[in-house]
Order: sequence, then C-alpha cells, then structure tokens
Amino acid sequence: MDVEHEDVTATSPERARRPGRRRDESRDEAILDATRELLVERGFENMTMDAVAERAGAGKATLYRRWPSKTHLTVDAITCRRYGDLTVDDIPDTGSLRGDLLSIRQVKHLRSDTEDLMAGLTAVIREDPQVAAAFQRQFVEARTQLMRDLLDRAERRGEIPPGRDLDMIATIAPAMISYQKVTTGKPLDPSYLERLVDTVLVPLATAEHPGSQDLADGASALWTSADEQAGVPGR
Repeated sequence: MDVEHEDVTATSPERARRPGRRRDESRDEAILDATRELLVERGFENMTMDAVAERAGAGKATLYRRWPSKTHLTVDAITCRRYGDLTVDDIPDTGSLRGDLLSIRQVKHLRSDTEDLMAGLTAVIREDPQVAAAFQRQFVEARTQLMRDLLDRAERRGEIPPGRDLDMIATIAPAMISYQKVTTGKPLDPSYLERLVDTVLVPLATAEHPGSQDLADGASALWTSADEQAGVPGR
C-alpha cells in the first residue's frame, strides 16, 4: 500500500477540522455598502463591478471570486440588509388608522435610503427574476407585514368592523406603491400616499358598508396616475 499517497489524498479528521482562511466580513460589508451607494447614485444599469471595487477599496478579483455577476452582487446587497426591521412600534399611534398610515412617510428609515435604493432598482426589477424576487422579499413582504400590524392595531381600537379580510387589505398598499415606483422610477409623491389612504385603504378597512364602485374608482384613478407618469398607454 502506498502509505505516502494515502496521507496526501485521504481526508483525516485532523485535516477536516483544519480551518480555512476566514472570510473577511468587514470587507464584504464594505463591498455591499458600496454596491448600495452606487445603486442609489447610478442605478443598476450604470453600476459596474469596477466602480464597486474602487469605491470599496477592494480588488476586482475579490469581487468576482465572491459574486460571479453584478446580479449576484445586487441580490446580496439587497437581502443582507434588514429593510424589514421597521415595525409597528416605530409608527406613532395617532389614535386613528388614517393618522397611523400617513405617519409612515415621516419615518426617516423608510422614507430616505430605502426609497432611494428602490428607485435605483427600478429597471432591473422588470427584467431580472433574481433581483425581482429579492425586492419582493425585502420590500414588499416587509411592508405587507407592517400594514397588517397597523390594521391589527386599528382593530384593537375598535375602528375596523368584524369580518374584514385584513390579510387582503394589507397587500394593497405595498402592491400599489411598488407599482407606482417601478413604473415611474420616481420618488413616491406624498399626495399619492394620501389619496391611497383616503380613497382605498381607510374606506375598505373601516367603512360599515364600503361601496365597491367607489373603491374601484379610487383604485383605478391611482393606477391610471402611475401609468400616466410612466407613459404607459391607458387601461
């Protein structure tokens, strides 16, 4: 038996336990921070791996060894940061569902860096399923949960009649806001949020007998507004 050959090729317990080179997490975070900054500044289309490496002070070989493409890097930059950390406890209890919903826009964490990053992802979300899925998890699902928690709070205050489908209502605002962002590529207009709250969300959640035609008209007007800003042909 070739003992020397066995020593080279066999995986002994000692060799299996031998630690490899530890990944530099601080370097990874610098790269991901640089990626997010450039997505905000330039958008996905104009962001390059070279620019990320330069901004992060890292070698291009390091980037490509860890992220084989710009898409992989972008997905990691989105998913490693907890945009969903915003909870119902961060939203002031104003005493009314309308007040609570409108106060969301005053929360700096949600209003500034998150909105800017969403704008930088506008085009690629339409074209890349991986980035779109990461966007769905980090932005849409997190905001849907926040909406559900705000509705639960309003229900405990007695604002919402029994029998309302709060899960369904909670999906409406994130879906419509995401549509507006993706189609227009512009920051969210505060008046759009106010119209969404007043013509769709509050009536649907709190009215004793919400008028289906009024709600449909309100929702249709908001979709049309987003389409017009984006230059989408009429519905």
